[in-house]
Amino acid sequence: MASLLNIAIFLPLVGAFIVSLLRNEWLTKVVSIALSGVVFVISLILLYNFDPNSHQFLYRTTIPWISSLGINYDVGLDGLGVSLFALTALVFFTVFIWSIKVKEKPTLFYALFLILETTCLGTFSALDLFLFYLFWEGMLVPMYFIIGFWGHDRKIYAANKFFIYTFFGSLFLLLGLATMIVYGYFISGHISFEYQFHEHIAYPVWLQIILFILFGIGFAVKVPMWPVHTWLPDAHVEAPTAGSVVLAGVLLKMGTFGFVRYSLPLFPQASRIFIPLMFLLSVIAIIYAAMMAISQTNIKKLIAYSSISHMGMVTLGTFAFSVSAINGASYMMIAHGLSSAALFYAAGFIYDRFHSYEMSDLGGIAKYLPIFAILFMISGLASIGLPGFSGFVSEFLILLGTFKYFPMWAIISGVGMVLGAAYFLYMYKNVMLESASLPETKVQKLTHTMDLELHHIIPFVIILFGAFIMGIMPYNFVSIVAQTSKLILGRF
Repeated sequence: MASLLNIAIFLPLVGAFIVSLLRNEWLTKVVSIALSGVVFVISLILLYNFDPNSHQFLYRTTIPWISSLGINYDVGLDGLGVSLFALTALVFFTVFIWSIKVKEKPTLFYALFLILETTCLGTFSALDLFLFYLFWEGMLVPMYFIIGFWGHDRKIYAANKFFIYTFFGSLFLLLGLATMIVYGYFISGHISFEYQFHEHIAYPVWLQIILFILFGIGFAVKVPMWPVHTWLPDAHVEAPTAGSVVLAGVLLKMGTFGFVRYSLPLFPQASRIFIPLMFLLSVIAIIYAAMMAISQTNIKKLIAYSSISHMGMVTLGTFAFSVSAINGASYMMIAHGLSSAALFYAAGFIYDRFHSYEMSDLGGIAKYLPIFAILFMISGLASIGLPGFSGFVSEFLILLGTFKYFPMWAIISGVGMVLGAAYFLYMYKNVMLESASLPETKVQKLTHTMDLELHHIIPFVIILFGAFIMGIMPYNFVSIVAQTSKLILGRF
């Protein structure tokens, strides 16, 4: 099984090299879809065979790399890691299928996404701090070019803003990692980048506070948390559909994953000290972003603000220090990854057909594109936490676990769920149902507009099926992410 993990991580990178040599548009697309499909199947095998009762990282491989600096190639998966690994593989597989008709520089397009897939998979599986940072930073370059080359009108501005914000956060993360390594050297006499080596170091409280702040800034920018969230709406609006899907479905989870994997276990006392601050920032994000979403007329920007609101729920559950809440936070990472991907696919389809994200340019679509209307509605219901979908389970667990110890914060954050229903129904009404005042020219255009094609339907079905299965059979999936929660709370 360990060999399967390594194959899955680096197969997309090998694929990027292959497609760059092929320089054949059709072969590039076929090879990319096939390789990403293989990675997806491997991720399902790893998920199915994962032992939730284990008290260690599974599928582990450790190979000496730069021995003089204590750096190893060290990868493995815990419950949260294997879940995000499978989510990443699923999202990229659907992205390659959705993008099969891309015409502008298809070889470069697919090669960049294959490289990006390797960096994302590596981030969720790295157990060496140097390797983790290498993968973490590696995703900046392909995403920068994806936004900059295939984005919309203000793509250069959005790409630069994305890069500057995330690179700024990464510098604080790098400083925190360096501080950890130096401290570990002083107390042990040797340099080590191994995650579990530092996990067993009892950092003094003052150092935990410093490290929590340094790591926290890096993770907060990536989430993104309020007030370092402003790069996300711009990046989403200007990014191509595939870029927005990966950004919302996978990249945002790196920040929340960082809090769960690194901040809580490595700096437990500091994590407790910062509970009030993290709760305050989370609740502001939940309410503020939801209200901003309601005020939007651009559907892509509305979905972007909804992502900020949902990720606020994740950080709230993460710092509630309850098994149920952390389980819910981990589960919501997966649930939001699926529902947000589906919503951005819907927005991308609308743009492909009508060349606009503005609600004022749309309306009455449901009557003429019934298949799309149904799948768009299901995607939105999954996003707002309708019972029967994974979003409901995750939100319920977060609020239940948070209410147990912090009832007031849970009640306030619950308002975000109501606002979530409001902004989606507001968007759906204006985009899909408002047809009374449509001019004749728009009616003629809608009449001749093609509904979803096969390469659109397949990603929708895969994603929504995953959200549905996780919603009606939650125990099997919750038990996997619960392994991580138990390991973390064992340190408190």
